[in-house]
Amino acid sequence: MLQRLQEHWRDGSNTFSKPGEALLGVFVGASLVGAGGLNIDPYLAGGGSGRVRHVYVGPRFRRHGVGRLLVEGIIARARPEFAVLNLRAPDTAHAFYEALGFKPVEGEKFASHRLIFAQSSQGS
Repeated sequence: MLQRLQEHWRDGSNTFSKPGEALLGVFVGASLVGAGGLNIDPYLAGGGSGRVRHVYVGPRFRRHGVGRLLVEGIIARARPEFAVLNLRAPDTAHAFYEALGFKPVEGEKFASHRLIFAQSSQGS
C-alpha cells in the first residue's frame, strides 16, 4: 500500500492536490505510524464523490485507534466537499469501516462501501 502511494506521488499521478483532496498522517513523536488519503473518486464522473485511498497503519500500531483516527480525519475533510465517500476494502476491513458508518455496496466493481453525507439533486 505505501509503495503504491509513493509511486503515484513520485510519478505525479496522485499527489492529493485537487480541490477537496488531502493526504493525512498520524505521527508518534517524529515517526509516521499511519497514513491515508482522500481523493475525488476517479471511478465516478461529476466530482461529487470522494474516495478513501491508501489507508495504512504500521503493524505495531494496529488496534490502538490509529486507523479510526485516520478515517475519521478523512471523513471530516470529505464531509464539506463531497456528497458521498466511497472505498474498496478487503473483507478483513469490512467491520472496521462499517463501525465508522460506511454501508456495504453490492454489485459495484470499484466500491465495497459508501458513506452518504447528503442526497444529490437526483435524490440518489
